Amino acid sequence: NMVKRIIAAVLAASALAAGVSALAGCAQETYVEYTLYSSDGEEIRTDNFSENPGEDADGQTPSDSAESAPEGSYYVVTGYSGRPQNVVIPAEINGIEVRGIGEQAFTRCRMTTLEIEEGVTEVGQAAFIYCGTLESAVLPSTLNVGESMFGMCIYLKSVILPEGITSIGNQAFYSCYALAEIKTGEESDSSSSVNLPSTLTSIGGHAFYDCNALSGEVTVPEGVTEIKQYAFSLCSSVTSFVIEGDVTEIGFGAFGGCHALTGITIPDSVERIGDYAFSNTYELDSITLSASLSYLGQYAFHESGVTEVVMPAGKGCYLYNRELEEDEEVGSDDVKGILYNFYYDESLENDENAKGRIPSTALADSAQIAEWLKGDIISAYCYFVSV
Repeated sequence: NMVKRIIAAVLAASALAAGVSALAGCAQETYVEYTLYSSDGEEIRTDNFSENPGEDADGQTPSDSAESAPEGSYYVVTGYSGRPQNVVIPAEINGIEVRGIGEQAFTRCRMTTLEIEEGVTEVGQAAFIYCGTLESAVLPSTLNVGESMFGMCIYLKSVILPEGITSIGNQAFYSCYALAEIKTGEESDSSSSVNLPSTLTSIGGHAFYDCNALSGEVTVPEGVTEIKQYAFSLCSSVTSFVIEGDVTEIGFGAFGGCHALTGITIPDSVERIGDYAFSNTYELDSITLSASLSYLGQYAFHESGVTEVVMPAGKGCYLYNRELEEDEEVGSDDVKGILYNFYYDESLENDENAKGRIPSTALADSAQIAEWLKGDIISAYCYFVSV
């Protein structure tokens, strides 16, 4: 028995020592990793700095002091260690340019605030994805918003996107549920909580998908020519969209699920409106479609609240069971076989020339059109032609 006790005591002591050792290994130094590249893009070394190198002049490692950087070299932020909280990415460190932030450099970082200084120009895909504690971010005018840059940053509340930014990438703010304020940082910012930079020319697909804390009116700047698929889908607190420029296409589900949407301004330049574009817009009562409209996808107003849809004047409509190929002409005999089984008037049910075709006279009844688009022709592909 005594031998057994001694053995048990030794094993317990060993386990305790191992546990202490393991815990000691958990104490991780906090720093941000900057990889130095030569002017021709060759990796030189990696240096570790504090989360805000500008505040800590002694932040460099011994290797930084011992080695100078070759002329034309630059840094890219490539990772982190520990728990950086208030991260500032400067445009230079010790006279060396900080060019950008690498792909997934801060994935799941437990930071609270982020500031990227003027002069940083590049960002890799998903640079800050899943930063679950990030609450605010300030970007420079020199850096576009990268693809999936802040995806699933579920506590991100406010972002500054200055004038000069030209693009917001695909899924840039995907499922940023708490995002309630976007400002340009200019004094001219309106009282609206959402102010996109007027210099924008591109908003990617799913860019603001499920940003359900965005509210009020959102203006899409005039330089943007396409509202891509699901760009504002599930922005369920936005009440109004104003599209200022010459947008030619509204993509698949672009405004679907905007439950509080009561109004939207569609410019006459819009030629195509994709499937499900305004589906589940329960508060949207009326809408005027563009004069240039040539295509309206199926289920465009599925489960919407529209009671009036004003169609483009002087146009008739052909309804098809599928999208037409590029070499298939609207209304031609070649595509007669795929006409949607619809007659705008019951008396024409036996008239093959009337099948799947609505003349401009029948399109003039906005209440009837709303009813058809939510019911009888909900799954048709609509093609508009001048008459």
